[in-house]
Amino acid sequence: MGHNGVLVADRDYSFTYDYGLAVDAAGNAYVSYNCCENNSTAEHIVVSKVLADGSLAWGANGITVSAPASTEAVYNAYVTATSDSNLVVAWSADGGVRAQKLDPAGNALWIANGVLLNQPSGFKLLGGVQPGLNGDAIASWSNQSGSTRILRAQKLASADGAAQWGGGSAVRVFGVGNLQAGYYPPFLADGAGGGVFWDYDAVGVAWNARVQHLDANGNLLLGTNGALATTDTTNSHFGAVASWDAASSSIYVVWNDYLNSAGSDYDGVSAQRIDSSGARMWGDTGKVLVPLTDATDGTHSISQLTALPTPDGVLAGWVTGSIPAANQPLTVARLDAAGDYVWAAQTTAVKTDRYTGRVVGTVGSDGFAAYAWQDGGNGDDTTIRAQNLNLDGTLGSPESTYSIGGSVSGLVGSGLVLQLNAANDLAIAADGSFTFAAPLADGSVYTVSVLTQPTGPAQTCGIVNGSGTLAGADVTDVQVSCVTDADDVIFADGFDGP
Repeated sequence: MGHNGVLVADRDYSFTYDYGLAVDAAGNAYVSYNCCENNSTAEHIVVSKVLADGSLAWGANGITVSAPASTEAVYNAYVTATSDSNLVVAWSADGGVRAQKLDPAGNALWIANGVLLNQPSGFKLLGGVQPGLNGDAIASWSNQSGSTRILRAQKLASADGAAQWGGGSAVRVFGVGNLQAGYYPPFLADGAGGGVFWDYDAVGVAWNARVQHLDANGNLLLGTNGALATTDTTNSHFGAVASWDAASSSIYVVWNDYLNSAGSDYDGVSAQRIDSSGARMWGDTGKVLVPLTDATDGTHSISQLTALPTPDGVLAGWVTGSIPAANQPLTVARLDAAGDYVWAAQTTAVKTDRYTGRVVGTVGSDGFAAYAWQDGGNGDDTTIRAQNLNLDGTLGSPESTYSIGGSVSGLVGSGLVLQLNAANDLAIAADGSFTFAAPLADGSVYTVSVLTQPTGPAQTCGIVNGSGTLAGADVTDVQVSCVTDADDVIFADGFDGP
């Protein structure tokens, strides 16, 4: 692929609907989108398959999955790879939400123009589609009837797309709350056939950040109304985003706190961990990342929140500033499971100047996060920029690190403690191999030493190959040899020697 990327579709649009992007286990990308002329009677939903070399496997026109707009208006197409090596694409239509399953060759596996999810009644704005288990998929949308807007979800059977939850009528994700107009939040697969959901919704005049977990059968695991991220009723809570930690069954949620006081607007950022029972693990009001600050002139307004998973917590991100503020930095904090900052500096600025829009982020298999955004915005100077963020809070190429270790022999006493560079204490209980927990950067000087010699009997342990400079590989040949002190040797006659 060249520097200009791959042209997936040449469209004539004055604006864009949401489009979908998914990657399968083989590394192929799938893009779902409206094509190819805005408001034409021929407008339809297309899926294109992009191979690893950038070629279009299904040709320049892709695969059409919907009827033309002359039959039914279509918009907001999303796509996901499924566990049976196929894919499901879903989209909003005048009649409801439609979905189609395609095999790797682009053949439709469900009925022509897609199965229809139309229960309960109402206008439906699709928020996303995610894989379930055994080839099925889950779709979620804002179900709108007049001024009432409710988040709903439905599972589609692998074989034919039949609705699996709620007796055919989509499950109401939250039993209370009304979604904001034009808001249709995404969701995440939980890896066990269910989904993790979040929204911000209104109950009366109060706006709340809320999360929910549905199991593979569509049961509401966090109660009918889900779990509130905060019990604070003084401020409003908007822009909720979340990540999912399957190992601990925890949902990490980040939101924008907002207050209007005496004609001034105040913005802040908070975060929370919700456990499998729906309990708030960081206190009833969560952890404040940015305290409420006067944002009336746009300089300190908060937007474009992100929540990305880490092995022990979350990367919480936000953009500060809006037009006319010339600089709108993207800031990220890493929090552990206890809600503590992981980085000594607490936050990292992923970007610092120019306008910022449409921020997205992900965590890759190589162990770093990547963010992309629309940069600039004054006429023709708008660009797309991206930046990686290492999990230690640094930017750019991650530093190569290597471990220090070796073997211990002759140890019969207890209490032996080794050190690496006068720190990183490592207790050794018996002969065998050892490795210090803290790796060192390539090129670092290392020294292994004995902090505490063993006793009972008293021994002296010496070290061979205990120092050097890392040169692009783990060190495994440090030798620690222990011998019993002469004064602690007991002879056959029962007397200490010599």
